[in-house]
Amino acid sequence: GAAPAIATDDKYDRQLRLWGAHGQKALMDAHICVLGTSAAATETLKNLVLPGIGRFTVVDAARVEPADLGNNFFLEEGDVGKPRAEAVCRWLQELNPDVQGSFVDRAAAQVIGEGVDFFKPFTMVIACQLQEQLSSVLGNCCSTLNIPLVLVTSLGFVGKLRVYKAEHCVCETKPDSELGDLRLTDPFPELRRFVDSIDLASLDQVQHAHVPYVVILIQALDTFRKGSGGKQLPTTREEKDKFKQIVTDMRRSDLEVNFAEALDNAYKAWVPYSVPDAVQKVLELKTSDTKSDFWIVARAISQFVRDCGKLPLAGSVPDMTASTDMYVKLQEIYGSRAGGDSAAINAHIAAIQKDLGVAKNIAPDYVQRFCRNAQHCEVFSFRSIEEELRPCGVEEGGLDLAEEAEDEDSLIQWYLALRAAERFREERGHWPGALCGDGEAALAGDVAALAKVAAGVVDSYKAEGVTADPKMLEELVRYGGCELHTTSSVLGGIASQEAVKLLTAQYSPLNNTLIYDGLNGKSQAIEL
Repeated sequence: GAAPAIATDDKYDRQLRLWGAHGQKALMDAHICVLGTSAAATETLKNLVLPGIGRFTVVDAARVEPADLGNNFFLEEGDVGKPRAEAVCRWLQELNPDVQGSFVDRAAAQVIGEGVDFFKPFTMVIACQLQEQLSSVLGNCCSTLNIPLVLVTSLGFVGKLRVYKAEHCVCETKPDSELGDLRLTDPFPELRRFVDSIDLASLDQVQHAHVPYVVILIQALDTFRKGSGGKQLPTTREEKDKFKQIVTDMRRSDLEVNFAEALDNAYKAWVPYSVPDAVQKVLELKTSDTKSDFWIVARAISQFVRDCGKLPLAGSVPDMTASTDMYVKLQEIYGSRAGGDSAAINAHIAAIQKDLGVAKNIAPDYVQRFCRNAQHCEVFSFRSIEEELRPCGVEEGGLDLAEEAEDEDSLIQWYLALRAAERFREERGHWPGALCGDGEAALAGDVAALAKVAAGVVDSYKAEGVTADPKMLEELVRYGGCELHTTSSVLGGIASQEAVKLLTAQYSPLNNTLIYDGLNGKSQAIEL
């Protein structure tokens, strides 16, 4: 039958404004594997089922116990004794009929033991409450398949999140600060002719108040260059003030909003054009993956930059005060130039594909999107889980634990405590404090044992004068391995947000760890 036309439905209207129909299609094409069915897993999955991922598979061998009903909204009394994976799968599917769900009633350790074969059908793996060594093996599987992995640990009031993908290519990082791509400092010929055709002095009051700021700034820059003895762009505070004065002198009245906009955007006329460092890195990167769409287009853009010295024009014009005629004309000028640049890149793509012997056509809208966002493309490489568990020295680019631990705002101590708790669980088969009574004396044995494990974790960093925080270790033993719904809800929200970024290849992902401290309502992103 015909493909469901969901990506344009009103149901998803608000999120389409964030990641577009192409982003929604990436979600709909996704098949996510979730290892574990605790609250952290169901909260993460809930936030992916609602926006419409295509399919999910939950993997867990646990049976529903009465205690699970206290922290997991996707279980009810009638589920007690049933396979937990089956129960949460059923309730999660009720949230969105567009999503297909299935479950595997097996332990995470068992399917990880099967290696790459088990994970081949999936686009992403999310694993909750997984032990360190299993995380490391799973990371290697995901690396082989080049699919993203998100690890979530939720314990009492604290938790952590870890993101990993061997290589993650993004052509739409969508940064907050928007310099735009107006080429004011070096207008291309069509823009130059348009600006020169406008004689401000001959315009009436209404026309003068509706000249777009692009024209005002380029003409002001011409005036600046004439009077600056060969200086191309204002660089000093004095020169920038002089440039702003030129704009102010062109203004006929304080009521002209277009001139206020020109002053607000004056910096766009003195920031020299350059290819951003992150983009330069992408264009120069030698990758083993030469045949994916991203890398073929990146190579074509690299060729274009070598020929022209600039990236392809984005072609978009921001909102500004202008007469309809002038604004439409500006849009046509930028759009037409961007179309020409895009055509040149398509020619490079065809040549590269011929060289590589690739017959598959790259979707024209993907090429256009890449060209439009070329200033913001970036490739993210994440340190592997294995490397995190065997930290390298500061000289090799590893974390300076001593410096980090000195920062009183840092949450690194919670990270060390959580790592110790995970290792304790791996060695003894249960979380610290899980089998003790509630009294201080009853907990003392596990506190001492956990302190010993924590010392081993700290030693692996070879950092002078750092010890794990005993109060935090005590706190973790007090939790006794319990998972609180509130903590898992926060972590599930962040994990699902990262999952969407990775699946749609839009926005910059977390690189690579987030530590969450619910006791003080704080979180910290850190590369480990």
